[in-house]
Amino acid sequence: MTAPYASWWTITALLFTAGCAGPRQYLPKGDDTWLVYERTPCFGPCPVFKLEVSTDGTAWFHGGRNAEPNGHHLATWGNEERQIVAEKAYGVRFKSKAGRYDNPLITDLPARHILLAGCDLYDRFEGPNIDALYTALDSLISTTDWIPSEH
Repeated sequence: MTAPYASWWTITALLFTAGCAGPRQYLPKGDDTWLVYERTPCFGPCPVFKLEVSTDGTAWFHGGRNAEPNGHHLATWGNEERQIVAEKAYGVRFKSKAGRYDNPLITDLPARHILLAGCDLYDRFEGPNIDALYTALDSLISTTDWIPSEH
């Protein structure tokens, strides 16, 4: 009779652990910046911007060359936007791909940098395929109602 009881607890513990390791691991915690996403210049029409989202959902967008909106803007990202990012990050296994992908001998490539939930990825040359996350972030930026700001 103790074997089924022990198995039930083991299964429950495994399910709980798996749930914690899912998209929720990428959701905001604490009082710091939750997400930073930036794209750097190139010798062409690459968009240049920096997005910062705090754990409370306050979002700042600093649009530079070839970026819309241009200039400094402010918005709020609610649970829906943050959940989309968390699910895409989980789907591409972001934590396992964090790191620096670069070749300093190549100088004309733009970079994409994401700092998310404490994991840092700098992608300038031969980075991992996390296109689903990039696409989701770019889509969220374009559909957010930004308010011009002095920030």
